[in-house]
Amino acid sequence: MKKILYIFYIISVLYNTKANAQIQNPVHWSYGLKKLAVGEYEVHFRALIDTGWHIYAQKQSTDAIAIPTKICFAKTPGLTLTGKPAELGKKEKYTVKEVGVNNMEYSNKVDFVQRVHIESRLKEIKGSITFQSCTHKMCLPANTIDFCIPVP
Repeated sequence: MKKILYIFYIISVLYNTKANAQIQNPVHWSYGLKKLAVGEYEVHFRALIDTGWHIYAQKQSTDAIAIPTKICFAKTPGLTLTGKPAELGKKEKYTVKEVGVNNMEYSNKVDFVQRVHIESRLKEIKGSITFQSCTHKMCLPANTIDFCIPVP
C-alpha cells in the first residue's frame, strides 16, 4: 500500500511540475513598414505588454540592473539606418528599493520606430529584438525574437 501511495505522490509531483512549467509570454510583438517618401521608411516595432508586466527602455542609467531592449538589424546591402530607434510610449522610472537602483521601463505598450533608407532592390528587412519582461517581483530570462519584414 505504501508503495502505491509513493508512486501516486511521484506522479502528482511530476504532473504539477509540468503544469507550472508552461512558458510565459507576456509581451506580444508586431512590426511593419511605413513609407514616408521614395526610399524613406519607418520601421515600427510595437510591444503589447500584459497587465502587471513591463519591458525595459533601450537606455538605462549606469546603476540599472535591467536588461535593456535592443533592436538589431542584419547588415544588408541597400539598407541604411538613420539614427537610433525612437521610443514612443509612457516611460516610467522605477526604483528597486532593495538595492537602490533605478530602471526605465514601459508597461501596457511601447512603439520603437527606426528610420531607414531602402534602395529599390531590397526585398526584406531582417533582424532581432532582445528584451526582458518583468513584474516588480520577478523577471523572465531575456528573450530574443527574429523579425523579417517584406519591402513592398
